[in-house]
Amino acid sequence: MTIDANVLEKIDALHDEGRDFVESGQIHGAVAEYEFDTCRFDKWRRKANDLLYVLGGCDDLYYQRFSKQVLRPHVKDLEVGLRILSAVRDDVSSKILRERTGKACPEKGCSRPSAGFD
Repeated sequence: MTIDANVLEKIDALHDEGRDFVESGQIHGAVAEYEFDTCRFDKWRRKANDLLYVLGGCDDLYYQRFSKQVLRPHVKDLEVGLRILSAVRDDVSSKILRERTGKACPEKGCSRPSAGFD
């Protein structure tokens, strides 16, 4: 698959959708609900899994971690999923930048290790 800005938009949309789950369950910044609507969560999880599969296939670490660690409509699983999506976005952005400029970073001193999920 050719990675382009459209992929970044999809990742951002999934991240925003997941963030909405968390924010809708908060009252004054504190988590009031730890569980989410199962159907909505499953749809979000399926879309994220499909995108991660398209980007890296079955052997991709992000795909494997997301598939194994984001299972329940619970705030902890959702936060893990959001961290994985953020790391994927960082890696995709870096790859797009490398393809456009021929180098990982356009300015001196801005390169850093991948923000990969640990």
